[in-house]
Amino acid sequence: MNPWFGKLVIGGVGSAVLGASLLGVTASNAFAAGTSGTPAAAAGAAAKHDRSDRRLILAAVFAAEATVLDMKPEDLRTALKNGKSVSDLAAAKGMNKDQFADKLANTVKPALDKLVDAKKISQAQDDRAVARIRAGHIPFWEGRHHKKAA
Repeated sequence: MNPWFGKLVIGGVGSAVLGASLLGVTASNAFAAGTSGTPAAAAGAAAKHDRSDRRLILAAVFAAEATVLDMKPEDLRTALKNGKSVSDLAAAKGMNKDQFADKLANTVKPALDKLVDAKKISQAQDDRAVARIRAGHIPFWEGRHHKKAA
């Protein structure tokens, strides 16, 4: 057998072992970098994409809008789909935006408080939602879709 052949085989096997060990270290480092190591950070990343709290707030506000307008939520949804806006419906009830916002904030507050008590939303989210309504940010005030600038 040729001495070079033996050295070549031994060198090849050594390179393969070294490459495999380096690949294992690289893979384990990539895995370690991909996982933060702390359950709280992993839970925070998962919670970042969970919008169930926002959906709950919007559902409560929508139900409160229907209550203020003396309608069922289904009827409000139908009216919005048919091109009406909350401002149209409020005007038909004799309310301007400030009056409607005040009534809406007072109506939705107990529902949001229940969500806080059930730990579905935070107190800060509750306060922020009510403050936004009082500041005039009323969902569907202009209708289902915002009007595009011409």
